[in-house]
Amino acid sequence: MGLIESSNLSDLIAEYISDKIIKMEFKPGDKIVETKIAKELKVSHSPIREALRILERNRLVELIPRKGAYVTEMVASDIESLFDILCELLVLVGKKLIKNADLKAFERVNKATDNAVMAAKKNDSESLYNAVIEFGLSCLAGCNDTLLEQVIYELLPSLRRILYLSIAYRDKNLTEHMDLLIKGAKAINNKDVKNTEMILRKWITIEKGFCVDLM
Repeated sequence: MGLIESSNLSDLIAEYISDKIIKMEFKPGDKIVETKIAKELKVSHSPIREALRILERNRLVELIPRKGAYVTEMVASDIESLFDILCELLVLVGKKLIKNADLKAFERVNKATDNAVMAAKKNDSESLYNAVIEFGLSCLAGCNDTLLEQVIYELLPSLRRILYLSIAYRDKNLTEHMDLLIKGAKAINNKDVKNTEMILRKWITIEKGFCVDLM
């Protein structure tokens, strides 16, 4: 994989490492070996160090002076705090989506919902994870609020990490967890702000409890 000609090299390297952390190829406490990454991607150490600083801001990596970069641990209190913050932000996303979205935005949300349902029926946890992220980002894009989008994107790597783990542990009964997503999409399409908020808060509460119990 050669990334050397990319103008966003550090961002691409950060995404590459982030994906490995999210999918537990790099586990909590593991050291990120710059030399190995440089060899895999055929890049110099400089953009790798910048990528690690990006991941530090995203709370996926801890940089320890004279020791290197280590994958952060997932702590129950941090997970609870993340879900509490996201709950309020996602409720705001739901309200702004209903208020500001056009027909194409609703079509993207519905397509993501259909993809999630298909993945759940097949017990395909990887595809379900991608579809749930697609659903959330489609809702966010439909808000037409760049500041809200920026705030949520800062938290997205941590959310993706937790959500991937959550869905992976549910791969035998994924269809049981689609009811709220389907109801949420229906409420959004009906422009039902009250039910959208209620469903979002219920989903966050369930996810938070499940993820904390995994720790």
